[in-house]
Amino acid sequence: MRTRNPDFYIKDLRIFYQRDLADIVLVDNSVYSFAFQLDNGIPIVSYYDDPNDEEMLHLKFYLECLASCEDVRIKNRDAF
Repeated sequence: MRTRNPDFYIKDLRIFYQRDLADIVLVDNSVYSFAFQLDNGIPIVSYYDDPNDEEMLHLKFYLECLASCEDVRIKNRDAF
């Protein structure tokens, strides 16, 4: 479910009712996107065709760290 605003989308992870929110992250360049579940959100810098951009490498490293967490929301609270 997404709530539409003229400027941004708010995504609601509760649509994944068969999954535990402790196991789900939402990666987006807009913090508004995960307003309903802030602790599940991973903010990322927008990409604008910059050959020196390393944001995906940082994200990869962070996601690898999350792989061993029992609850991604706890790690996200500490990180963000």
